[in-house]
Amino acid sequence: MNKWAIAIIVFTLILAGVVYAIYEKNDYDYDDAKKSYEIVNKWELPLELNEISGIHWMGNEQIACVQDEEGIIFIYDLSASKIVKQYKFAENGDYEAMAFLNNEFWIAESNGKLFNIKSLDGTEKEAEVTELEFEYRNNIEGLAANKDGDLWLAVKEKNLDNSSGYRGIYSFNPETKILNSDPVVKIQYDDPKFEVLKTKNPRKLIRPSGLAFSPLTGELHVLDAEFQKILIINASGKIKELYLLDPAEFAQPEGICFSPTGRLFIANESLGGPANITEIKIN
Repeated sequence: MNKWAIAIIVFTLILAGVVYAIYEKNDYDYDDAKKSYEIVNKWELPLELNEISGIHWMGNEQIACVQDEEGIIFIYDLSASKIVKQYKFAENGDYEAMAFLNNEFWIAESNGKLFNIKSLDGTEKEAEVTELEFEYRNNIEGLAANKDGDLWLAVKEKNLDNSSGYRGIYSFNPETKILNSDPVVKIQYDDPKFEVLKTKNPRKLIRPSGLAFSPLTGELHVLDAEFQKILIINASGKIKELYLLDPAEFAQPEGICFSPTGRLFIANESLGGPANITEIKIN
């Protein structure tokens, strides 16, 4: 190896070190955080669920799953560690979130379309579709049903009116078919809870990938796959707690749900390993 090759290698290593040092200074490092949860159990998923995006607890140790490429609801049995049922509700699309309201499934596509599946019993059929005032640029990735019978939708990218300074969560009434254009929750970028992330970049502060209400407290839990974390939103719409998730354990967290007793499950897309469903307990 000649001296020029050695010089190039040395220069590259120095440059990489400088870039890494800047990153360490200006971004959060999970290793510096206090771990606020423990993993209770973990299930590796089959290839059909590599792109898992939304989950819902069905009871009897079963979880309903949707993935972001196929219009199919998969029922995954935790005890048997396998898919036990499939129900096709639409053609291929970009399905990002799932909710369950009044014994009916609701699936959100990233462009804001809502698919209503009345039942998984009987023969498969096309779901009823409601087109909301969202577009692909809004990128819907969170959906949850609240106690008042409304569906809450989280945008991952743009707010409905293009306003800045916060990330909006919107409310839709399935009975009246009315979407409230004013966010029911505004996650403010300047919230002090975000200081741990050591950044002002909105894309890194919060880009919701899932929503779920705790059956025990009623508080909204917002999952984020960008900087892996869970936000707990209180009744006033403020961040009550921010829990960082270890990227080594949650490479791409896209789905979140609770059991009625408060068991918390997070679904991870396949990224450097099999997709999985992980049950955690927040300390």
